[in-house]
Amino acid sequence: IDLDVQRIASRNLGRDDRVVSDNAKEARYPFLAANVVRLLSGTPLDRKMDMRYPRGVGDKLLLRLLAHRLGLVNASTRPKRAIQFGARTAKMESGQTKGQDSL
Repeated sequence: IDLDVQRIASRNLGRDDRVVSDNAKEARYPFLAANVVRLLSGTPLDRKMDMRYPRGVGDKLLLRLLAHRLGLVNASTRPKRAIQFGARTAKMESGQTKGQDSL
């Protein structure tokens, strides 16, 4: 996990920033602020997640509780998705055609 945290800016965020800036937008990553990462890196795993709960509840538990407290009730219970799957662009036209096949 430490290795992933150390290289997230060069691997994931570089790609994401290029995609977002190509659309004349600027991304903000409040959960990746140095003080937040430092706090969460030092927090025991059992306080950050509880996999006895179903998907969309027990994973990312602290972030979900924060989102709920901030009034983002619907977002706080949505299952996590990787960005490339979140937009559901891989499946089109009633879920039968994959994006690369529809060109």
